[in-house]
Amino acid sequence: MKKYDFAAIEKKWQANWENSVYANSRDDSDKEKYYVLDMFPYPSGAGLHMWHMENYTATDIYSRFMRMKGYNVLHPMWWDAFWLPAENYAIKTWIHPQYQTPENIAIFTRQIKSLGFAYDWTKEIDTSSPLYYKWTQWFFLFLYKNWLAYKKKAKVNWCNSCQTVLANEQAEWGICERCKNEVIQKNLEQWFFKITDFAEELIDDLSLIDWPSSTVSAQKNWIGKSVWVEFDMDVADSEEKIKVYTTRVDTVFWMTYVVISPESPLLEKLKPLIRNWDKVENYIKETGKKTELERTQLNKDKSWELLDWVTAINPFNNEEIKVFIWDYVLSNYWTWAVMAVPAHDERDYEFAKKYNLPIPQSIAPYFKSITWKDAIRDDKNTEKRKTIYAIVKHWSEDKFLCLDWKDFWWKSNIIGWVDEWEDIVAAWIREIVEETGYTDVKFIGQLPFEAHALYYASHKWVNRYQVANWLVFKLTGSNKADISEQEKQMHELAWINGKELNKYINLEINNYFVTCLEKWAGAFTDDWVLVDSWEYTGLTSEEAREKMWKWVEEKWIWTRKTNYKLRDWLISRQRYWGSPIPIIYCDDCWEVSVPEKDLPVVLPTDVDFKPTWESPLVNSKSFHEVNCPKCGKKARRESDTMDTFVCSSWYYLRFPDPKNDSAFASKESLEKWLPVDMYMGWAEHTVLHLLYARFFTKALNKFGYVNFREPFIKLRHQWTVLAEDGRKMSKSLWNVVNPDSVVPEYWADATRLYVMFMGALEDMKPWNSQNIIWVKRFLDKVWNMQSKVSDKVWNKDELDVMMNKTIKKVWDDTAVFGVNTAISQLMIYTNALDKENEVNSKYYEKLLILLSPYAPHITEELWEALWKKESIHLQNWPEYDNAKLVDKVVKIAIQINWKVRDEIEAEFDSPEEIIKEKAFASEAVKKYTSGAEIKKIVYVKNKLLSIVV
Repeated sequence: MKKYDFAAIEKKWQANWENSVYANSRDDSDKEKYYVLDMFPYPSGAGLHMWHMENYTATDIYSRFMRMKGYNVLHPMWWDAFWLPAENYAIKTWIHPQYQTPENIAIFTRQIKSLGFAYDWTKEIDTSSPLYYKWTQWFFLFLYKNWLAYKKKAKVNWCNSCQTVLANEQAEWGICERCKNEVIQKNLEQWFFKITDFAEELIDDLSLIDWPSSTVSAQKNWIGKSVWVEFDMDVADSEEKIKVYTTRVDTVFWMTYVVISPESPLLEKLKPLIRNWDKVENYIKETGKKTELERTQLNKDKSWELLDWVTAINPFNNEEIKVFIWDYVLSNYWTWAVMAVPAHDERDYEFAKKYNLPIPQSIAPYFKSITWKDAIRDDKNTEKRKTIYAIVKHWSEDKFLCLDWKDFWWKSNIIGWVDEWEDIVAAWIREIVEETGYTDVKFIGQLPFEAHALYYASHKWVNRYQVANWLVFKLTGSNKADISEQEKQMHELAWINGKELNKYINLEINNYFVTCLEKWAGAFTDDWVLVDSWEYTGLTSEEAREKMWKWVEEKWIWTRKTNYKLRDWLISRQRYWGSPIPIIYCDDCWEVSVPEKDLPVVLPTDVDFKPTWESPLVNSKSFHEVNCPKCGKKARRESDTMDTFVCSSWYYLRFPDPKNDSAFASKESLEKWLPVDMYMGWAEHTVLHLLYARFFTKALNKFGYVNFREPFIKLRHQWTVLAEDGRKMSKSLWNVVNPDSVVPEYWADATRLYVMFMGALEDMKPWNSQNIIWVKRFLDKVWNMQSKVSDKVWNKDELDVMMNKTIKKVWDDTAVFGVNTAISQLMIYTNALDKENEVNSKYYEKLLILLSPYAPHITEELWEALWKKESIHLQNWPEYDNAKLVDKVVKIAIQINWKVRDEIEAEFDSPEEIIKEKAFASEAVKKYTSGAEIKKIVYVKNKLLSIVV
């Protein structure tokens, strides 16, 4: 048998596939469609890196799998070519982007094909092609015609280094995402898309799609819907009122101060009352010198000023509270003022700590047991009790003292209760000594909030409503006194490592306290239950808000409103390399749309790329020689270009019909292929891309162009592949791995398999070229097994079971991108076959078919060697036989007091009595049960026998 010549064989099949159409979608097929899409690459000169390889290998496997399942699959490739780095490169080298971009695309294409990815190349798209951005411009005009695109002067993020406007996401914390230089703010005339018109739909329709919960949360957070109320607070000794707003009406009883914007007109009216007016006036002047960015994201010093001698009256409890001005409260806040509840807001908490203001709690965590042994019981009374949870730290090690309760399932910190009249610290030092015997106890502190719980206390036969506080102690030494026999019978002491503490403890409220202790930041911001809030005490935050809103609206005390953080999308960019904005300015006709017949407005070539505060298009004579479409007089084009996000917000609509010159896609192709069934890409930096794509879809749906409301039905993310040194791959660190450095040495199939086998797609994992050898050995084993294949060998029951298990496992895992575990099962199956001297061809053929989406070259070659005429990639995915998924003999673990002491073999579905008989005949079991009282036996069918003595 010849050795596997990977270089020759992979090139052979890649050349063969160039002329094959099996990867192409069919518009005339009656098969059910399935549309798979990748987040596309920016074609840089560096080529593909591991992030691309991981993403594209996963979707290639998935697309091949779906084709073999009988679907008509559309899986295209495209190039996100209108990117700022291309223009920066042109500025540096004077090589025009329109010449450099095709060269870069050629590099990417070669690398992609070298890995055997089966894309439908007939659908290829380049966003920098006039054939594509013609329709980007059409979308601009579509939005403009429907009052969803407009121009206005606005304060924008500006990067002096890149000489362009940046979106908020590109300027987080005042730093340019691209060049890492400081961002300033400028007032410029800019174009916007009115995405805010769809804010409610953008939230509501998240329920229609299957996306990772973290991505859904990111969408909701960016849109930032909040229901807020505004109400008046009287100013003491004045006729003036402060109108404040809040989104946390459930905390209103315990507001402790009010913060006013320095721009508030109310300040002048309050001037006679303010004793420190000179300081306040100076603060207002200093605020006027700051940008919005400096007042919010860059507000590191966080300065405030008290309005001395001014107090406001809380209308809900009639208490007087202090009033401050703070530049964080912007002039565009709806009421110029916000109420502050420091126990439940991080900024308010920090403020209150600085000024030594009270921090009363009005919301408490609440845990209600409804399952398992401590589920509340309707037939039992409920007692309220003040409970203490104490964490006791070891005197010298990172360990904590816990209790393992003998007659119950609890594992906890030290728990007890105190009477209302007792000093809780003194009482708890006494309790620790009594329960543990340790006498050198030092009090460290108390968490500044309480938690509530309702559960059934089975040891007392009552329901218990628990108001819990959390104390922290440390032992200063190991001195220990005797404890009572009663305490010894109740529990054992356990010293638990700090990192394992939360895993060890199994009481929900106890776990919550430990988590807070680890991550405590100050304020408690979650929704739970109200405490010390008059008639609303005991209600959940949601219940209280609804009840309070209803009551105060009836009394005309306040108004309820809905607000969104989402702002309209600023799409103007002062750069050359982007789609021109199809607007013409005429002195007589003002703002005029470019007629659709004149699209595309093509980028000129007579430009100077050197960045200024204006677009390079400003000085292009050929670009601006245009007449007004309305009156025919000389006019001038818009010189800004569109944000690259505009091009990537609609590309999924173009793939079904990429060569259509009369529409962005025909109605028939849209109805056949859209929406996208599976979208795959990085979680990083995708919030706005996904939001904008959803906005385009909703705008088209509103005006009847498409019949669906969401562009991507399913979305999955893969995470980062780190460099071998454990750091993020970066050109500046010289640690990037790309296909040109891997495939020639390790083969395409081995590279594909290793990238998928490193770990779960959603996990971060380091690249290790040394480990590819194990995947190569697996492929060698598959290759060499062809010499064992024979039709003269009988079937084997155990191999039938293994084959059917493997078909099901690989099927189930591939369907949910569990590619690493699918490969693991293929390795297990291969090892089982390799142990045989001869292998029936049906077992080997099934192995090749199952492996083919993962390793397409070697399986195609081996399939041909079996004298198969049709490509392996055109085969149907194997079905499994449910009757052959179970081993005839199973292994059953024997536990004694929850520890595995032995393992026995028995026929599948053996009666429990047979299992018991075999277990008690075991010498290992006899050792632990002889002479002992058997308290309980639990049998988990075909898996486990648990004996409690």
